[in-house]
Amino acid sequence: MINETNKIIDLLGGTSILAKLLGVNLSAVSNYRKKGFPARLHYKIASLCNERGISIDEKIFGGISRNILPMDSRPIEILSEVSIDIMENLIGKEFELIDPPILVSADKVLDRLGENIADRLYIFSDPAGTRLCLRPDLTIPTCIHYLNSGFTGEKKNYAYHGKVFQFQNPSSDEPNEFSQAGLESIGGDSSLDSEVEIFYRTFDSLKKAGIKTLNISMGDISLFSLLIDVLDIPIIWKDQLKTKFWNDKNFKLLLDELSIKKKFDNKLIYKISDLDQEMAEVFVRDAIGLSENQSPVGRTVREITERLMKKSQELNTKPLSKNTSDLIRNFLSISDSPKDAIKKLKLILKNVDSKLDIKIEIINERIDRIMNLNIDLKDSIFSLEKGRTVEYYTGFLFDFNCPILSNSINIAGGGRYDDLMKSVSSDLDIPAFGAALNLERIEKVIAKEQLS
Repeated sequence: MINETNKIIDLLGGTSILAKLLGVNLSAVSNYRKKGFPARLHYKIASLCNERGISIDEKIFGGISRNILPMDSRPIEILSEVSIDIMENLIGKEFELIDPPILVSADKVLDRLGENIADRLYIFSDPAGTRLCLRPDLTIPTCIHYLNSGFTGEKKNYAYHGKVFQFQNPSSDEPNEFSQAGLESIGGDSSLDSEVEIFYRTFDSLKKAGIKTLNISMGDISLFSLLIDVLDIPIIWKDQLKTKFWNDKNFKLLLDELSIKKKFDNKLIYKISDLDQEMAEVFVRDAIGLSENQSPVGRTVREITERLMKKSQELNTKPLSKNTSDLIRNFLSISDSPKDAIKKLKLILKNVDSKLDIKIEIINERIDRIMNLNIDLKDSIFSLEKGRTVEYYTGFLFDFNCPILSNSINIAGGGRYDDLMKSVSSDLDIPAFGAALNLERIEKVIAKEQLS
């Protein structure tokens, strides 16, 4: 059986690749070569074999192998003529059509998509106790596919279509299961080429499918992050502003709080403000009446002390100046046609920092290249607040919306997500950019436009 185990390890990419896929040390996989796979990992390793078309040996995995359908027995999704046209226009010769995993790590999805989607996931645990979910989109599964294929930064262009699963409010008319198509460009460099190409392919496929009216909205998350970096703001405030950015209401409350001098009711905060970590822990332990060997319920003494010391830092930090808080508010208030938005950006950020000037010129070049492809952007919106609902975006992002009666329906969108690959399971910084299209919504829009 050891020979069969070693063969599977080699087919899965070798010791180092399998260690990365399983999230274990190299020494652990080396030990598997001598003693076989531990029972707790049978389901996970069998699933990895299944995804790659590697025969699952019942001698190694036991009865669990009978519970995993072979890849070629998955039901094939039947596409409508409209969806087929979209896929043909999307893919081209440069993009490889793949079938990303249906089951993905629930924790990885929550870490990157944010808590906004927590209540919409279909979550369960596998026999090994790993929390899994049905894929709520196809971007994260495509990243997993890239890494599971052994790539570490090489440029790969992928296309896909398939079902995704998001629980919807029963009062809405949105389905819990719908078809998504899309493109992802992973690896290589982070030049504008992939951004403009995927934006154009998405736009072009929608127009050729028969969509008559498209409203385009754009943004660029990286500009906000850079603005906070270059402003003369204490590090503690920079971190909080970036963290709260993803929630509009909380961000505005934080900005108001940072503009006034901090005051705290907790007297401990004032008393430990001049102490080092060790002395502060002693003081906190004495203050809450614990002996040296006792621990409080819930958080440890160290965790309580670190929280209080962080608050004491805030106590000794000057509030944001009115000029700084006004600049941030004015920056985020910009929402205009792309060219007019750029003019406003240049005006309010004039003489702030040359790094911002360079970033604005990159945004301007991107807009020019899109317009050179005969895409009319005069009625489009470029907003500096755009992108606050999905936390994995790191740069340029866009949406295509269709006005139907009194509603605006989002049918496609995408953006840059350079941090996502690292958080999924890679130790490498791998740039990525992609777009996804909701096939059911597109067909719904086309049907309504034909009736009007």
